[in-house]
Amino acid sequence: MGDGASRATRARRLPPFTAPPTFEAMRPAPLIQLATCRHLPDLTASDAVLRRALEARGAAVTVAPWDLMPADPDALVCPRSTWDYYIHWPEFRDWIERAGREARAVWNPPETLRWNADKIYLRELEARGVALPRTRWFEPGERPDAGALAEVCGEGKGVLKPRISGTAYATFVVDAGTQLAEPQWRPLERWGSLLQAFVPEIAGGEVSLVFVAGAFSHAVLKRPAPGEFRVQNDHGGTVEPLVPGADLLAFAGRAVAAAGRPWLYARVDVVDTARGPLLMELEMLEPDLFFTEGPAGAERLADALLDPAAIPSTP
Repeated sequence: MGDGASRATRARRLPPFTAPPTFEAMRPAPLIQLATCRHLPDLTASDAVLRRALEARGAAVTVAPWDLMPADPDALVCPRSTWDYYIHWPEFRDWIERAGREARAVWNPPETLRWNADKIYLRELEARGVALPRTRWFEPGERPDAGALAEVCGEGKGVLKPRISGTAYATFVVDAGTQLAEPQWRPLERWGSLLQAFVPEIAGGEVSLVFVAGAFSHAVLKRPAPGEFRVQNDHGGTVEPLVPGADLLAFAGRAVAAAGRPWLYARVDVVDTARGPLLMELEMLEPDLFFTEGPAGAERLADALLDPAAIPSTP
């Protein structure tokens, strides 16, 4: 009886049974690396909305300038505000390639990022039926001559900018008689340039339609400051939510479909003109996606980044 009492006492002292952790509990949190740039290393207000959506789904999110971001074979890399890529294009292109080899995945994929970085992609979209302003493209080292300026500008004006550029970098309003200074030509000649007819309707604003994981998400109207044509906030532009009409939405859908490349996020910049909508840019590399104006888009992108195979990549 004494031995039985001893066993009973020992049993009472055993710790309560705890079930082993499930497989789901043991699985490490998915790692998402959001790439920025050195002069703006933190997330924008828009991308902070995306970060919160990712973390709410259990992801571990890190943020770093693209050229300081450590390689991690378990990470999914998402370029967000890499807004100096056009200044450091060879290095950025190498980083895209390296991330594609070393990271678990990159979205948008390297092939799409490379294609979208050079604005000559617009020529491909135009060949597929997407309307642009009257445009001519020039190779590295080439300058538009008087004939090209007259052809594109006519009696009006044109916009001349580098093929690899952002935030209206080295962008000039020109006419048939414009003469640029030598320092102004350097960024235009380095990677080639494009010359487009000036679209006067830009004074009323440019519409940005955001697509996420195969579907339209939301839109904004970007208005330039009085007397300006550049709509970026760096140049005094403002942003307001917009519900696009059916014609703009259909046009934007055709533009993303014409890209013919995989993507999870895209922004279609359009100016509505007397001749109909005109595509200004199809942004798949580092666009501001305006998630502060469309937070549901951040939720959808978070789902897609964590399981991109589950959602189609064309609208």
